[in-house]
Amino acid sequence: MRLLPRSLRYRIAAAIFALEAVMMTVVIWQTTAFTRDATASQIRDMEQVTLDLLAGTARVALLTEEYDRFQPYLEHALRDPHVVRILLADERGRVVAASEQSRVGEGLPALRDGAETYWRRRELANETGPLGVLAVEFSAAPLVRIHAQARNLGIAIGLAGMAVIAVVGVGFGMLLTRRLERVMAAAEAVAAGALDRRSGVRGDDEVGALGAAFDAMAERLAAERAELERGREALERRVRERTAELERTNHELESFVSAVSHDLRAPLRAVQGFAEALLEDHGDRLPPEARGYLDRMHGAATRMTELIEDLLLLSRVSRSRLERVRVDFSRLAGEVVQELRAGEPDRAAAVEIEPGIEAHADPRLLRIALVNLIGNAWKFTRGRDPARIQVALDTHEGEPCVCVRDNGAGFDPRYAHKLFQPFQRLHSTQQFEGSGVGLSTVQRIVHMHGGRIWAEGREGEGATFCFTLGPGALGRRMRGVGAAGGMEA
Repeated sequence: MRLLPRSLRYRIAAAIFALEAVMMTVVIWQTTAFTRDATASQIRDMEQVTLDLLAGTARVALLTEEYDRFQPYLEHALRDPHVVRILLADERGRVVAASEQSRVGEGLPALRDGAETYWRRRELANETGPLGVLAVEFSAAPLVRIHAQARNLGIAIGLAGMAVIAVVGVGFGMLLTRRLERVMAAAEAVAAGALDRRSGVRGDDEVGALGAAFDAMAERLAAERAELERGREALERRVRERTAELERTNHELESFVSAVSHDLRAPLRAVQGFAEALLEDHGDRLPPEARGYLDRMHGAATRMTELIEDLLLLSRVSRSRLERVRVDFSRLAGEVVQELRAGEPDRAAAVEIEPGIEAHADPRLLRIALVNLIGNAWKFTRGRDPARIQVALDTHEGEPCVCVRDNGAGFDPRYAHKLFQPFQRLHSTQQFEGSGVGLSTVQRIVHMHGGRIWAEGREGEGATFCFTLGPGALGRRMRGVGAAGGMEA
């Protein structure tokens, strides 16, 4: 950065000596080239300073996602007639701040230079990786105007004489580069973290305005940094408080789970055992009404036991540590279907599993999710002829997802939001058994993987459950069986 002003001085001196040694035509040409290059360098320096100043505030905005704080700096930069448009995009290429508010939320467009404008792009990053892109579109009109003015000035200077050219050229060059060097040195210091550094450059020309604008921006940046530090400290304090509160809550939940495990299951087993003993030992002497009461008592105790087991499973899933590995998703789904067939060997159901699906996930938790999802499809297609279940890799909004489809009982789409809430059932226990906790467990597993789950269906027309597992976690094997076709489990 510091070599640019000094090299500009050398170029000015060389131009002056050349003008003194050649004919008038060469003098005019050299003078024009000098003025054009000098001013173009100034504009490039100003563009660089503008990018440096905007990059500092843009980096803070991307780190904190407080893009409205970047807007005043953007609007201030637009006061420069040289600046046409400013775009700030995050690391995913989405525009988060722009001089044209209509572009916010769009993707970063292709930055192509035109005849009248050109782009300067700055990649923003920190120690953890890329943050985004800052793009500033500058007008080429000042350069065109400067070229014309330089040509006319060169002719006038050539006609006026060598002496005037030398004096004006040397004085202009020294004054310009010295003041620009001060602004650039201050910009380097601020970019390095010395927010108390100021240029001190003042004046009625563009360089003086640039120095004043830089100092004002540095003042605001320092104030923003102080405010961010105070906010960070307050946030860290709240995080510590919330962490302590969550630890207390988790401890209470673990105590509750332990109580459920030891204190509730034992009485239920006693109720079941005594009911079975009464039915076996004295069932033939009991009236039908009494036998019916005992059967209902035994069934209620069994359902309560299943509910407790499902709640304990949900609690264990929530407290599990996620360990991602490469999983053959299609094979795992096939194993779950085989277990369901073994439990109901007389059940006829056509199950199609797309081969070659792979997942980067926790295999134990993924099996629990598939047991619940495929088990639901198996349960709610009971009575269908033919019963059809499909497990396939699909795409939703550009993201890979796995969908489990069936032609079973379905559900009313108005109540789809209740499916993943514990104990919320859309069918009675007389129609279909279950505790209403399974889909809550699936949702918890999907969320732990950084994914999402949703459901679609209609009453009597089947249901579809789709889920993702986070960026890059689902896909097809590149070798072996392709995506086409399917396999019967």
